[in-house]
Amino acid sequence: MYSIAIDIGGTFTDVIVIRDSDGRITAGKALTTPDDLQKGVFDGIENAGSDLGLSVKELLTKCSRLVHATTQSSNAVLGFSGAKTAVVTTSGFANTLTIMRATGRVAGLSVFERHHYRMTQKPQLIADERDIFEVNERIDAYGNVVVSLQEDQVQELGLQLATKGYEAVAVAFLFSHKNSKHEDRVAEILTKVMPTAFITTSNSVAPEIGEYERSATALFNAYVGPVIQSYLRRLEDSLKQAGLTQPLLVVQSNGGVNTAAQTIPIFTIESGPAAGVVGAAVITQSLGKKNVIATDVGGTTFKVAVIEGGRWRHARETILNQYQLRLPMVDIASIGAGGGSIAWVDGGRLRIGPQSASSRPGPACYGLGGEQPTVTDADLVLGYYNPERFLGGRMKLHVNLAHEAIKKHVADPLFGGDVLAAAAGIRRVVDSQMADLIRKCTLERGYDVREFSLMAYGGAGPAHAAAYGHEAGMDEVIIPYFATVHSAYGAALSDMRFSLRHSDPIVLPVKPEKIEAIYSKMEHDGAQLLRNADIPKNLQKFERWVDARFRRQVHHVRIPVSSLINAKAMDQLSEEFANEYERLYGKGTALKDAGIELVNYGVDAIGITPAPLEHVWAAEQTARHLKERMTWCPKVMAMVSTPVFDGTALEMDTMIEGPAVIEHPGTSIVIHTGQTAQINAQRHTIIRQTRRGEKA
Repeated sequence: MYSIAIDIGGTFTDVIVIRDSDGRITAGKALTTPDDLQKGVFDGIENAGSDLGLSVKELLTKCSRLVHATTQSSNAVLGFSGAKTAVVTTSGFANTLTIMRATGRVAGLSVFERHHYRMTQKPQLIADERDIFEVNERIDAYGNVVVSLQEDQVQELGLQLATKGYEAVAVAFLFSHKNSKHEDRVAEILTKVMPTAFITTSNSVAPEIGEYERSATALFNAYVGPVIQSYLRRLEDSLKQAGLTQPLLVVQSNGGVNTAAQTIPIFTIESGPAAGVVGAAVITQSLGKKNVIATDVGGTTFKVAVIEGGRWRHARETILNQYQLRLPMVDIASIGAGGGSIAWVDGGRLRIGPQSASSRPGPACYGLGGEQPTVTDADLVLGYYNPERFLGGRMKLHVNLAHEAIKKHVADPLFGGDVLAAAAGIRRVVDSQMADLIRKCTLERGYDVREFSLMAYGGAGPAHAAAYGHEAGMDEVIIPYFATVHSAYGAALSDMRFSLRHSDPIVLPVKPEKIEAIYSKMEHDGAQLLRNADIPKNLQKFERWVDARFRRQVHHVRIPVSSLINAKAMDQLSEEFANEYERLYGKGTALKDAGIELVNYGVDAIGITPAPLEHVWAAEQTARHLKERMTWCPKVMAMVSTPVFDGTALEMDTMIEGPAVIEHPGTSIVIHTGQTAQINAQRHTIIRQTRRGEKA
């Protein structure tokens, strides 16, 4: 039997197949097909199956678990292709979503962009004032009904929405996180009146304090709901027709998986990157390490996540199209810098991204019609990629097209026609951007990079990690063996995970029983969700957390919570909050005399996925290289003869001195002068800086 995981990226669709009997892994890769994502999925499965000597039907018939990370929700949001959505809200509060807490113009923008405030503007509205409808009802801040719901008015509104052709409705009332009675009743009425529409309530997707954020989350869930439901239903039907007998599991933004039926559509946002962080945490644990900076260099973006003590962190808020949402999401920072990022000239300066060539037309070297130079084109011109062996020889790269694109758009305007210098400039700029984001995610959050290793994956990560890791001040870089399909690998290993939340501001001290009751209720609900997903009790576990702040503060800090709340646990909670606060903001910053206020409470109900058997490879004494070819050396600023190794043939304990290139299907690992690479027992490549002063 086999476990299969599929991750759809902006450029490639990746597939991982793990043989259950011995843990052996097979990878498949195909170009993403935006017009019909299912085609890319089946192309990737076919590619992986061919290496096993199995047809698509044979592989799916023998599948014990199939997990899917999708970009469909992101595509719907970014492409404004979601459903026609209405919002139903409390009378007098129709402008909540258009006012956007007065931060809509700058939410998610960089400091530089915020300084030019007159150049900013609110995002394109998913629902404007014509799509927002009020009903008479009111619940106060304590959950008491002040104005009863007028059900006749809701009935009439439902008929009106159906007549206007709305495909989805978000119901978002004031203080629904304290009392969801009115929201739930409106959803019941609208479901009867509009049986084909997608109805969602704010309390079901974001039961937290924050009227605007809760409403925005419900809006986005309604907007992408019909798209995701239709896509998952069609995909699951197609897979079952092709031989799949197991339920389709879908990766969530919290790093876990749910069944397709249990999936909340908006929770699939950034599910692929979240799966990559899960994979990084698994490898980190297998290597006996605790602290790793996980970096993902895909076709369009560069992403960074911090794994501390073997655990990833969750984001305080999620910003989509400048809307601020409340989602249980792995904390991942990103910039528009990937293999497909376009290099362009801006007033005499070289810029990289955020525009991307994506998979169509793709980088110029793909020969699919792309004319703009990209990072991949620069890497090819600099000799880091073998044009004949890309994707294991299934795809040829065109050096001449890359050369022409760089010369026309970058070399001629900025480098006097010197294509090599221009390509090296492209690489240096993008590596610096990546190192800057690593510093932003570590130094600015109280972390010392010297206490972390760097892990790099994604199609372009192995080619750049030795450079941006060195620039960020990191001495050890880990390249997973299946780096180009790493997010799919993480998806295959992801646990079932449900994130439950509750808001109730409580100032300490307080009786421990009151806090324990909050968590016990969430754990009870989480256990029911796990039972519904057929997770046996012996594979269930629960993780607790709390958002706390000093009294009269606005923002809060998240810390883990003991599995049983008693007096000792409450003292420990206060101490850990003060320690985390000072780690973030500096020693002595904790306002201990102000008192501590607990705000949001959460439980992650987890269904543990048994770890696959670890396939161990035999050792070989020496490394045999394929040949030598000319590659760019940053130290001498020229092309030099460089040994090239076949990564699929390197065995445990192989040592390689830089400069060198290790070729894998779909990517190359670049090792610079002053660096040494070692292949470990799992065939991961560990790059260490042997001479800190060398230029990478």
